[in-house]
Amino acid sequence: MDFAVEASGRRRSLVLDSDDRAPAIARAFTHKTLSGWGLEDLLDRSLLIVSELTTNAERHGRTPGNVPEPECERITVTLAAREGVVGIEVEDNSPSPPVLKPSSPDAIGGRGLLLVQAEADYWMARPHEDGSGKRVLAIVKRPTVDITDGTTSAIQ
Repeated sequence: MDFAVEASGRRRSLVLDSDDRAPAIARAFTHKTLSGWGLEDLLDRSLLIVSELTTNAERHGRTPGNVPEPECERITVTLAAREGVVGIEVEDNSPSPPVLKPSSPDAIGGRGLLLVQAEADYWMARPHEDGSGKRVLAIVKRPTVDITDGTTSAIQ
């Protein structure tokens, strides 16, 4: 599924400092990019996914050990689009994989990956080969309508 981010077509990346402003900046980047590409119909789902993955990267994607923040703590958001499919990739400095876990109804957090799982057509995480971090990839597909019976499904 990496094709959506690595294939030829439209692709833009943004490198952010890993701080509390990162999710808002990533959302603004996503809105501007997808709107510019004419993909407004995929905007809401993509914005939610970018927001949750960037928040996770900011909160949990820190470099293990004592490393000066300004030099090493970065988040990279990459968006790509091809044929009604948006690829969203968020990279951070921690090789630890994201953990999908149930949250209690009283918890004020811990639902981000559940939202990503619900909104993405596909998602996965993969550590960098050199152990310097990871990337989380999510795919959002444009729905199609079957003209024979009127049902809606994602592009295969």
